[in-house]
Formats: sequence, structure tokens, C-alpha cells
Amino acid sequence: MMVTMVSLYMSQGIAYAFPVTIEERIALLEKELIKNKDELREAKSQIKFLMSNREEIKTSTPPHTAATRKAAIDKKVQQPIAEFNQSDLKKLSNYIKDDIGFSAKGYFRTGWGVASKSSPKSWAIGSLGRFGNEYTGWFDFVLNQRLYRDNEHQVNAVILVDGNVGQQYPNNWFGDDTANENKLQFQDFYVTTRGFLPFAPEADFWVGKHGLKGYEIQMLDWKIHSANSGAGVGLENIDAGAGKLDLAVIREDYNAWNTARSRSKQINTNQFEVKLKDIPVWDNADMRLAAKYAVGNHANEGNEAGAPYYDVKKSWLMTSVLQQRFRKGGFNDFALQVANNSMASSFSNYDSATALFGVGKYYYGEHTGGTAFRLISQGEAYTGENLIVANALIYSRGNDIYSPDTGPHTDFESYRAVVRPAWIWDNFNQSGIEAGWFTQKNDAFNHQNFTESGVKTTIFHTFKVDISMMKSRPEIRLYGTWLKVLDNELDNFSFEHEKDDQLTLGAQAEVWW
Repeated sequence: MMVTMVSLYMSQGIAYAFPVTIEERIALLEKELIKNKDELREAKSQIKFLMSNREEIKTSTPPHTAATRKAAIDKKVQQPIAEFNQSDLKKLSNYIKDDIGFSAKGYFRTGWGVASKSSPKSWAIGSLGRFGNEYTGWFDFVLNQRLYRDNEHQVNAVILVDGNVGQQYPNNWFGDDTANENKLQFQDFYVTTRGFLPFAPEADFWVGKHGLKGYEIQMLDWKIHSANSGAGVGLENIDAGAGKLDLAVIREDYNAWNTARSRSKQINTNQFEVKLKDIPVWDNADMRLAAKYAVGNHANEGNEAGAPYYDVKKSWLMTSVLQQRFRKGGFNDFALQVANNSMASSFSNYDSATALFGVGKYYYGEHTGGTAFRLISQGEAYTGENLIVANALIYSRGNDIYSPDTGPHTDFESYRAVVRPAWIWDNFNQSGIEAGWFTQKNDAFNHQNFTESGVKTTIFHTFKVDISMMKSRPEIRLYGTWLKVLDNELDNFSFEHEKDDQLTLGAQAEVWW
């Protein structure tokens, strides 16, 4: 059979003038396997008949021809044939994929929406929740190719491409225009190995553009611990007895503004990370601890054209996460984070509060050693046989930090609450509500107070595979959303026609594989 499979592969190479994908090759191999199975079953039947009737065949006259033998087989052989095990095909497919050593994973979301006035707008996703409040076409594609493997060693090359696909215009090409909706970047570009380090043969040792795994608040679409980086070197999954240890040093450069915001220039920083994960605590619970320290190669950027550059201040971030697991796969994470200087500043963002050393690709602001902390709850639980409830609850507070909205020496306090209960009709249908509310107050150094707050209600029905809200995809959502701005003193945001609220109807698809 393997000869036949190899012949099929070679014949396909002759028959097609274009390259055949791995999936197409596997499909052809599976098709040929089924054909071979049928032929083998027929051959077994003929052999069994011949063996049981060999004396009759020897003495019978006239001699049996191929046609008469086949007729006799069709007439006499009526024994049931064992059903072919379909899992064998899956095993063969997995074996071929493993032998090739290539895998592809991905994620994307896409959808359509219409608003009561003009096109729909997103606002404060990071505080009010995602359902009915996001209109981007984000994607991630991960390509992983094994380069070498033996009994002790393995080497893989990994590429992660991510970005956004514009969903407004019919023709919207990727380009350098910053206003272009279509974005594309290589987020990961590294080589990872196993078995090369005598002191930790079980660890993953990697080099390249990569970072230690982040931690996302899924309902709010931002990370309390980011994995963004330039190039780096890391060790992951070191056996540490009670848990596993991850270590990394990564480059993360920014463009530093001068105080007049008239010019910027590149600054080099390095960040050191350590994580201890999978620490057992009690039944169905474990803990993760993480620390990050960022430092620039030079502390003061000097003056240029009379405007000094902001000093690049060292910054640290500490995180602890306790996960409690419930029945049916439910869980809840409880996290505490503390940071200072620029990483503390990121806590003050009412929208995307990802913990970063800079703001986008820039570093700016007068950081004076201020600190911030936040308490986080995230998870989902089955509160009945047909009811599931997801949550994202966050309390944040900071003192004497730099806020991109209200400047240096700012104190702030914020509350975020998003709850998503749903009724489970079956494994493929859910109906529910996502309710979100937030408020944030900034007290600037000149004793001016600024408030940002809003509410959102989304009614939805989802067609999905499996029942988990956070762990199962694909999912198609039909929704109606009411979004209202209560206070907008930090960003002066409004919807079309200076309205403070918006009604939208839409559909969204979200998949990962």
C-alpha cells in the first residue's frame, strides 16, 4: 500500500503543473487508502473462497475461469465484513503531518454592522466589552516548520503574522499610509529548540523576535502582560519542581519625543522577564507569578533645538494570577498587578490598558517614580445546566503617574465591569446579554478633575461549536447594541452628529484553529 501511496504522490507531481499543497497531498493519500481498502477486502474474500473450496475447484469441470470464479464468489460468499475503522484515516493523517513537521494555526474576526446614524463606531472597548462594539478585521497566522528532530533534539522555525483587514471599502490595499485600515506585521520570527541544554533538556530555548506568552483580558481585548517585543533570547518550561520557569531578555525600542513634540529619535531599551507558572495551590487551582524590568541604554536623551528629550526612566511590572477551575471546564482568574513609571502610566488608559513601556511606538512623558496597581477578575462559570456567565471586573488606581490624557503628577481611579450571561439551548446555540459599565476619574497636578464613563448593552444570539464562551470557536454572532457616553472629559468623544449614544445591528464571525 505504501508503494501505491508513493506512486500516487509521484503521479500527482507529473499531472499538475503547479505545486500541490500538503492538505491536497493528504486528501489524495486518504482517497487512495480507501480505494486500497476496498480492493484488499475483495481480495481477502476471493482468497477465503478459494481456500474453502480448493478441492472442488481442482476436480470441477470445465475448469473455472476468472468470470465463473467471480460469479461463484458473489453467489456463495455472504459473510459479513468488518467495518473499517475511520480513526485509522485520522491516525494516518496525523502521522503524515507529524512526519512533514509543518503546522498552521490562526485567528481572525470579521463582520458587518449598521448604526442608527451613519456608520457604527467603537468606543471604550477596553472598558465596556467587545460584543457589538468592534468593527475591525483582525487576524493572526502562525506557521511552524520543524527543521530537525531525533530522540533528544528538535529545532523549529516559527513565524507569526498579524494585522488588520479593512472592512469599509471594497478596494483597500496594504500600504505605508498610516491612515490605511489594512495593517500587516511580523509579530514573531524566531527559532526554537529543545534538548540542546544539558542543564535543562526539557526546556524550549529560542532566539529571535518573540516574547514570553502574554495574558489577555479576553472580553476587553487587551493584555495585562504583553508579549510584544523586538528580538530576544529566552528559555521556557524549565522544570522548577513546583512549577515551570520562563526567562527572557528582549529588545524593545521606541521613538522618544522631545518635550515640544516637534521631533523624536530612537531609543534602545532591554527588558528582562521571569515567570514561574503552574504552581499548585489547592485542588483545581494553580498560580502564576511574573516580573518584568525595562531599562534604557542611556538615561538622558539630551537637548536638540532648545527642546529637551524626555528622560528614559527604568520601569518594573509585577503580576500574580490565581486560577480556580470549576465543573464543565469553567474557571475564574484573580490577578494583582503593580507597576511604576511608564508601565504604571499604561494602567491609566481607560480603553486599551495593555501594560507597555511606551505608548504605541513612542516614549514620552515626565515620569517621577509614581506607582499604580489593579485588581482583576476574569472567567466563566456554569451556574445551571443551561446557564453560563462570563465576567471581566477590574479596579485600578495610581498615584503621581504620567497620564497621556492629563499630564504628569496625575492620580487616577477607575472601575470596569462587564458581565455576559447566556442561555445554552444546545451545543450550537446560545442567547444572552453583555452589559458593560465603567467610570474613571483623573485628578491632575493642578487640581483639575476629569471624568470618563459610559454604559453598553448588547443582546446577542450565537451559532457556535461547543458551549464555552471563552474557550470555543468558531462562532457567528447576531447582535443589537446600545452604547452611551456618560462623561467624555478625557477624550471628548461623540458619535455622529454630536450624539452621545448609538444603536447598532450587526453580525460578526470569530474563528481560531
